[in-house]
Amino acid sequence: MTPRGWKRFLSRLRRLPLRLRRVLRGGTEGLHLSKTKGAGLTFVENRPYVPGDDPRAINWPLTARTGEPIIKTFQTSRELIVWLVVDPSPSMFLGDPVSPIRWALEICGAAQATTAAGKDRLGLLVPGDAGTPPLRIAPRRGRVQGLHLLEALADRGPAIPGPGDWQAALGRWGDHGRGHRLWILSNGAGLQGLAPLLKPLAARHRVVWFRPDQPHYRHMPNWPDPGFPPNVERQNWNIMEDPVTRLGIWLKGGGA
Repeated sequence: MTPRGWKRFLSRLRRLPLRLRRVLRGGTEGLHLSKTKGAGLTFVENRPYVPGDDPRAINWPLTARTGEPIIKTFQTSRELIVWLVVDPSPSMFLGDPVSPIRWALEICGAAQATTAAGKDRLGLLVPGDAGTPPLRIAPRRGRVQGLHLLEALADRGPAIPGPGDWQAALGRWGDHGRGHRLWILSNGAGLQGLAPLLKPLAARHRVVWFRPDQPHYRHMPNWPDPGFPPNVERQNWNIMEDPVTRLGIWLKGGGA
């Protein structure tokens, strides 16, 4: 990205938190609740007491009415970890007035704003090629970390990743833990060889492919389908629509 383009991007980025708060009506609270029931802030249900339950959670008024001990259960919130995976293939840098890489940068900026508001963690993976090493930034919290991530992404140039490059970028990610988010930002050009790596990951984590639709470029080639497993969610968004607004709507609908 040129210095002038980077300056414009930073100017837009400063407005992202406010725009996202307006779209989401209160930030990210409640978008990523844990499936574990226990101590927390969100009431889930009343259920019969079973041996081993914490007696402090007994619903005494309901217990008195029914004559049987009843327990109140709550939903616990947990930290969300989002990995942004950006395809650096040359076609991502082509487009007028909006290129897919600029579209991806705006989604990354929106992700940075919303994860910072929710005190969640954001990381970045960009594959390289024979002449370019992969870019890997471990997930961390905070606005400073998010801006560092965006600056590193904006400084990257084109690369042509192959299967080995995708393997080098992903490394051992996904072998441990469960429930992370992997957001793939790509027009489909550089995804060949990624599908076999995603198959075991998508069984443990939520994987979403965000693909820009460029209807004004009918002459653009139709990239071969990467063959992703069916549990990889696909989001095809018009590249001329504001991706920040689209992401806010998607998050509010439970997309995180």
